[in-house]
Amino acid sequence: MTTTAMDLEQETNPWQAQAARFDLAARKLNLDAGLWKVLSSPSREIIVHIPVMMDDGHLEVFTGYRVQHSIARGPAKGGLRYAPMSTSTKCARWRAG
Repeated sequence: MTTTAMDLEQETNPWQAQAARFDLAARKLNLDAGLWKVLSSPSREIIVHIPVMMDDGHLEVFTGYRVQHSIARGPAKGGLRYAPMSTSTKCARWRAG
């Protein structure tokens, strides 16, 4: 089986890098297309908006993300992500729990 090299964008973007590696592994395993869709898509995305009164008196709203893929092996672990540059896409890394 031949493998294709990832381009620079895929290597510098963590989401694209893991997606490319997952695709490569799925091809090597001859993974069923339906199972590929199940494993590559999150089961649940939780987005929360938390209003916080800042020290200077203005109200700021922070957004947090949690993405869960498969809970087939038990409860999903991990927490909410509140980093200023976070998006649900950045949190949606493929993992089994």
